[in-house]
Amino acid sequence: MISQDLLDILRCPLDPSKTCLALQNDYLVCTRCGLKFPIRNDLPNLVVEEAELPPNCPSLDQLPCQVERQAATPK
Repeated sequence: MISQDLLDILRCPLDPSKTCLALQNDYLVCTRCGLKFPIRNDLPNLVVEEAELPPNCPSLDQLPCQVERQAATPK
């Protein structure tokens, strides 16, 4: 079980300044984009490439935080 103290400081690695993670079953889920990070042996795995994408999101580039970042980047 992940302690509340740890949950309070964990953030989504794709957008740590604006997101929190919520505990849902055996996952930590980004409250902003819905990316699901597995918890194995009571340790969260925050490797983005091993996380599950939310429904209707075909790739990491299509996550809301990434779309906004791309739009804000000057061309």
